[in-house]
Amino acid sequence: MKSEAKNPRLYTLLRDSRVLFGISVLLAMVVWLVLAVINGEEREIPIPNVPVRAVFMGTVAEELGLEPFWSGPKTDPDNLTVTVMVSCRRYENIGADALDAVLVTESVSTAGLKELTIRVTPKKESDRERFTIVDVTPNSTSLYFDKPRSLVFELTPVLLGKLDVAEGYDAQDVLLSKKSVSISGPAALVDAITTVRAEIELEGTYSGTAVFENISIVPVDSGGNTSPYLTVEGGKPQVNATLPVWKRATLYPAVDFNKNVPVAYLSAPLPVTVTPAAVRAALPEDRLTEDLRYSVGGIDFRQLSPGNNRFSFPAEELKEIRLFDETKAFTATVDLTGFDTQRFTLPGAQVEAPPQERFTASFDDLDNVVVVGPAQVVAALTPFDLTGETEIPEDARPGRATLPLTIRVNREDCWVYGEYTARATLVEE
Repeated sequence: MKSEAKNPRLYTLLRDSRVLFGISVLLAMVVWLVLAVINGEEREIPIPNVPVRAVFMGTVAEELGLEPFWSGPKTDPDNLTVTVMVSCRRYENIGADALDAVLVTESVSTAGLKELTIRVTPKKESDRERFTIVDVTPNSTSLYFDKPRSLVFELTPVLLGKLDVAEGYDAQDVLLSKKSVSISGPAALVDAITTVRAEIELEGTYSGTAVFENISIVPVDSGGNTSPYLTVEGGKPQVNATLPVWKRATLYPAVDFNKNVPVAYLSAPLPVTVTPAAVRAALPEDRLTEDLRYSVGGIDFRQLSPGNNRFSFPAEELKEIRLFDETKAFTATVDLTGFDTQRFTLPGAQVEAPPQERFTASFDDLDNVVVVGPAQVVAALTPFDLTGETEIPEDARPGRATLPLTIRVNREDCWVYGEYTARATLVEE
């Protein structure tokens, strides 16, 4: 009675049912908060980057000689990642090392595309009580099983996008750094390949030759379909493409005297007429000369005489040029008006050979040596105006030999027409 008398208000408050209910609710919240802090609420936690292992040894696929083919690095078992959702009663750090992800391979018994389940379990038995796996993403992956095959295919360049060149320029056929590549993968898919496309992506307007590095190489079947299970050049094709873009111009064909030219005609070439006299063409801009002269071939003076002064040069043999007309060949006629020929016998004594330790050589006279030059000049020549030179080969043997012979005229405005050989007698010293 004394305590009631001392604090009558507290006594009255505690006897109030509403106050007692409020105190009970407050105590329940405190207990719940303590348990939540100690044990934690259940929640789902994502576990990324879980490696998946695949075991094919001892399976039916291995016995049949079927190998698995992956569609790229994202499905390689060494790199494949899955996201696992777990339910945990405590806020513990559960990582990928606590999980075991395995491809289920036992059911594969035939060739073809297979969808394999990814089975994920806790690595430790004790972890089965600590968390529960509720979701695996992705829960499967596609593999192609077949016997391996590798074949070589020719590349076909394919332009992607509109080819646009500047005015006055012309684009040529694409050149590839490789003419063919190897394609490997499942035998059925490799056998189905009909074309291997070298794809060049075009952008903008081109006014010069363009180079495209590491272009896409895409093997396709008859329906134009490709497969991610095919590998080009072991995964590193490294093929470059060049798109030649040349300058259009009107060119004036010409010929060069490029072999055995007498001194007199080095600075004053013989007059030549080329037919056709002009052509419309495209060629690399740096090959255009100021006078637009374009050499279609060369003439060897040993092939030139009044009776042989017309030469034909096939257009198809010309490099780095595109003709826009129907020209198949160029004809060059050398003007030899006032020139004549004379035939001489070259005395064997006027044939020389460099000193040779093993042999001494004597040469026969050579008949019908044809000399070409101005008519008055060749009429005054004698056999003593000619000299011959040859070489004795290292593998020569004693006795008679036929050796290639170079004949010169001691005049700067004459030359020898044709090819000759010398008959020699070799005596071993």
